[in-house]
Amino acid sequence: MSQPAAPISTTERAIDRVCDTIAALGFLGLVFIAFLTMVDVVLRYLNLARFEGLKDLTEIAFAVVVTSCFPAGLKKGNAVTVNLLGKALGDRWHAWFDVIGAVAMLALFALFAWQFTELTLQFQHAGRTTSTLEWNTAPVWWVVAGLMMAAALVQLWILSAALKAALRGVPRPSYDDSILE
Repeated sequence: MSQPAAPISTTERAIDRVCDTIAALGFLGLVFIAFLTMVDVVLRYLNLARFEGLKDLTEIAFAVVVTSCFPAGLKKGNAVTVNLLGKALGDRWHAWFDVIGAVAMLALFALFAWQFTELTLQFQHAGRTTSTLEWNTAPVWWVVAGLMMAAALVQLWILSAALKAALRGVPRPSYDDSILE
């Protein structure tokens, strides 16, 4: 029998707010890009001058838009999990499988953060720019690398929660379970 979920801490609420804000800003960026694309299509249809550098903007903005969703997705438990074996073996095993999954996800996002940092350093040293307007791409890729680092930190938080739950012998409550308390 599972223990009731603990109330959400002030720190966890703050992490939720930060992750949600980052994701909302990313979504607003996506809406802005979609709007500009729609205007560009209408301008082309009317045989008017199109937006100069829209391709450059979308080339660099999509990386930020996509990575801005990772911290919130991880925090809300939107990672793919397979609970069949854990549930079949009981709460104690389920909790430790959650820890193993959290470690694997942390390793993956730490690897992503490291590789994006390496890529950004290469772009910065090479002076990489966009193709039309020749904007420097390194600042944008630093944002992407930072968002990946933030996702890794969020996953570290999730791992600590999973480990605490496993030491108590219960699976970590899902985000939906804990938010209802």
